[in-house]
This record gives sequence, C-alpha cells and structure tokens, in this order.
Amino acid sequence: MIIVSVLGGCACGSSADAAVTPPAQASPAPAVAAPSVDVGQLVIQAGDIPLSGFSRQSLQPVTEGPVTGVVAVFGTADGTRLLGETIVLLPDAAAARTALQGVVSTTESQRPGSTTATVPVGDRGVIITGYRVDGTASTMLLLSQGAASVAMDFRSPEADPVPADVVTAVGVKQAELLKAKLG
Repeated sequence: MIIVSVLGGCACGSSADAAVTPPAQASPAPAVAAPSVDVGQLVIQAGDIPLSGFSRQSLQPVTEGPVTGVVAVFGTADGTRLLGETIVLLPDAAAARTALQGVVSTTESQRPGSTTATVPVGDRGVIITGYRVDGTASTMLLLSQGAASVAMDFRSPEADPVPADVVTAVGVKQAELLKAKLG
C-alpha cells in the first residue's frame, strides 16, 4: 500500500487533538524497492514556511513493505496552524506519478465542496482548496518529484485559510529539496 497521511483532528479552531492518522491504502505497492536514502533529510525546514511561528513538531520515518517515507508535522505554538506532510519514496518517477494520481482521486472524493487545480510544483502538482470541517480550513498540496510522492495538508482556522500562493511556495521549496537530494 502507498502511505498517505493527513492531519487527523486539528487544534485549529476545534477541540480535536492534532494527530497524524495511520497510513491509508491508495494503491498497491510496487514490487521493486524504493531508493535508499536518509528520509529525514528530505523534509523542508520550518523556516521554509513563509508564515510566522512554525516549528517542526515531529518527524517519523515510515517503512511499509518495500515503500519507505517520512511523516512530518509542523505547527504554531498556539496550535492554530498546522502542516502535516508525508513523503513516500517509490522505485521511479512513473510510480510516483501513478501514486499521485491515486491520492488525488481519493482525496477529492473525501473533500466535498473543495476545488482542485494543477499548480507548477515538482513534476506534477495539484492543490485542493476550499475544504472546511468543524471550524477548520484545509488546503492540500499533492505533488510528485522524481521518485517521491508528497502530500502536504495545511490546517488553519476556517475564517483564515492558508493562502494558496503560500501553500504553492512551500511545495516549490519541498520539490527543490527533493530534486537536490534525489536527483
């Protein structure tokens, strides 16, 4: 299975706890192993997020069968803004693009009322905006860069969603880092 992670409940304007949900199945795992790399070095730094007050709250390498990756959570001290990020390393760029297509389809079906658009991020980027639940706004950026498939979920108070240009800028930073580290 392909690892997909989004922020579960969010302290962004609700009483739910911030947590990363367990991996969910999006498509079958490839039979070939992903590239070997220190996955912790593939994640952006808090300073790459052009909003004040973000720090990295957790970083967890993940291995699921032949697929490796990393889950990171960034947030503000007051918990009003969160970024949950999952990077999955696949055998090649074709596998990453296929995984991205599956994740986009699944995410769209789980976010009624949202809007999907392509963005110039990585090899292929898709932004999903306009999703709100329990007083929280969520903007997702899904991208592939080389053999990596990435999901970034930005959470904030419903009345103050993270702007799409900020989400895109963070995605560009992530794609550039992946390209530099993975080739």
